[in-house]
Amino acid sequence: MFFITGMSTFTWILLAYVGLHIGQDYISFFKGIDLNTPVLIHHLSSGGEFIIRVRELFLIIGSLALFIEVAKAATSREFGATETLLSFVVAIIFMVMFFLVPWAQNATFLVLALMSFIDATGGFIIELNAARRDFIVS
Repeated sequence: MFFITGMSTFTWILLAYVGLHIGQDYISFFKGIDLNTPVLIHHLSSGGEFIIRVRELFLIIGSLALFIEVAKAATSREFGATETLLSFVVAIIFMVMFFLVPWAQNATFLVLALMSFIDATGGFIIELNAARRDFIVS
């Protein structure tokens, strides 16, 4: 159960992003898929097209993950320091990969890294506020 509720959803996004890039060599499902591959094409009545590519899909999923993480931190009674620490570790991995890995040096990955840092700092702030309410000085 820890892998679902205890781990940051950004861990799964990071693994999916890495899998998309590294998996092309090893997993046949990922062959030919990159960040520019269209996922949804909708023809608009004005004659234009609404296109969602893999990169936009990652940003949409990242936004939903950020919402889930903040809601989980704000409502869970068992939310603890280990989850916040894991979120910071994932955020640091995002940033290190952004600076060191060539295929991660793009705007999509940077925005996901920023979302991960917002998740980590938000969890830390929520945890500090909860600890302050629990600590009573007489």
